[in-house]
Amino acid sequence: MGNAATRYALLPWPRGDWRSPRYDSAGMSSEISLAIQLANAAGIHVALVSGTLSGLFCDGIVAHITGPEDAARLLRKLAAGEALEGESDERKTILCCADSRHDACCARYGFATWKALVAEADPEKFHILQTTHLGGCRFAASIIVLPERARYGKLEPHQVAEFLKCLEDGIPFLPGYRGNPALAEIDQVLEHAASSWAAAHNMSAPTQFVPGELKHADERHFTAVISGKTLQITLNRIRFPLNGNCRSIGGTPPHGEVLRWVASSVELCA
Repeated sequence: MGNAATRYALLPWPRGDWRSPRYDSAGMSSEISLAIQLANAAGIHVALVSGTLSGLFCDGIVAHITGPEDAARLLRKLAAGEALEGESDERKTILCCADSRHDACCARYGFATWKALVAEADPEKFHILQTTHLGGCRFAASIIVLPERARYGKLEPHQVAEFLKCLEDGIPFLPGYRGNPALAEIDQVLEHAASSWAAAHNMSAPTQFVPGELKHADERHFTAVISGKTLQITLNRIRFPLNGNCRSIGGTPPHGEVLRWVASSVELCA
């Protein structure tokens, strides 16, 4: 749960040449490296991808690339707030992190998930790509679905068919869902908690939450109405260590800490 990039640009790059940071990847010119950093500074996540993408992709448009200078030019164009010109691709794009340069677990678990996605997905509806690091944790094949910018954590190969069915139906796959990026963090947690309860009880998710008494800064109470039933949802703000990769779990000191809201209880009111 938390913030997500407002836009994503996908640049084809050989998987074996990926490096961390990605703008220092093998064979990358200084012009492309600088253009990636400019786009990042403008709020655009530039991911290097491996797969069937034929040009630079952003906002549903694929722009043909004639060479390194052209790639840099197009990235600078995006950084300046301009749109790409090219062919429209209206399929859902599924990015699957398989970046061994950032974390060996991304490749070990992400690659298996990517293979399952390619095997199961209808290529007329979905475009599946391997990508440089998107975030996530150990044993989690991090997934981003465009254009929704929906993020998913742990997704195992045996879950892929159900995951794709949910995407076709226009609903999130709740077991791995990391929240609606269009909402503030606390609202993402509320939506996920209530939606999970509703799904478990074969009900529709609520559309409105009412805040209750504020006991202290790290605890919030809300009510939600689902199919005529009232839920009491309690959120607590908890401190978590920042682990950038597997090596920092139980070994190398974490990269600081972060406060995050979590749903500590979801109860049906009498």
